Amino acid sequence: MSTGWAYRTYREQFGATYANPDENMGDRRSRFHSDTAIAAIAMRDVRQIAESLRNDLERVVLPAYPKVAELRDVLTQAGSLGAMMSGSGPTVFALAESREQARQIRETAAEAMDDPDLDFWVAKCITTGIQVADRE
Repeated sequence: MSTGWAYRTYREQFGATYANPDENMGDRRSRFHSDTAIAAIAMRDVRQIAESLRNDLERVVLPAYPKVAELRDVLTQAGSLGAMMSGSGPTVFALAESREQARQIRETAAEAMDDPDLDFWVAKCITTGIQVADRE
């Protein structure tokens, strides 16, 4: 799917909801839904982070690409703390409390989707920011 298409379609459908520079800052902040997510990240509260996941582009991409919507739903139903499309898609990720839970979610989702073109990975979140992992 095209990132340009996703943004263009979102603008066409939801452009009226964009922040208005004439709004007062309090009204604008309440529409961004970020306070809860920022607090959860600061507290390293994985459950609250998962509950705060939000990607506005899902509003246009998921209806147009049902396979991406299905994958997100399967990951959610497989026991993840939360799942969300990354960027404009088609990548979808899920959060888990442990590596073992993540592996179980991966196995359940791979079996449910039964699509040889899908790849499932388990990765660990880092708390240190960007680092060079290997200089070889």
